[in-house]
Amino acid sequence: MYQNINPKIEKKIQEIINGNYEFSLLGTIGKENFPSISKILPMMNNNILYVLLSDLSEHTQNINNNNKVSFYFSIKEKNKIKLNNPRLTLNGKIKKINLDKNNKIFLNLLNAYEKVDKASKMWGMFIDFNFYEFKPERALFIEGFGKAYQKKYN
Repeated sequence: MYQNINPKIEKKIQEIINGNYEFSLLGTIGKENFPSISKILPMMNNNILYVLLSDLSEHTQNINNNNKVSFYFSIKEKNKIKLNNPRLTLNGKIKKINLDKNNKIFLNLLNAYEKVDKASKMWGMFIDFNFYEFKPERALFIEGFGKAYQKKYN
């Protein structure tokens, strides 16, 4: 069903995670076990995927109840057949990193995140915004019809 990920495909996946995507979404398990999807801006830093989220948002409330999430990356569509365009889904667990806003690690992450979204320098300092660290358990890369690759992480 799925092909194993080879070095060429691994490189494509890393390029996507490092920012070569059109948009990205976070899937969480919401109220009454319904899926919930939110647009997000992930950041890869030192081989760790982070997101900067408000503790007040619905997706963060969902994470507090169930830390199993999905990240979906949509790549720019080049094919006229919409479902024949590349996309990447990562499944795994996410956890909040409890850091003081003046902590050097927080400030370093915020400076790096500013490259993802310039406005984050301001809203990232709001008391309700915190970094969350994602640990992947599975990657599913669809390159096109008949080109599905799966990777499981330890």
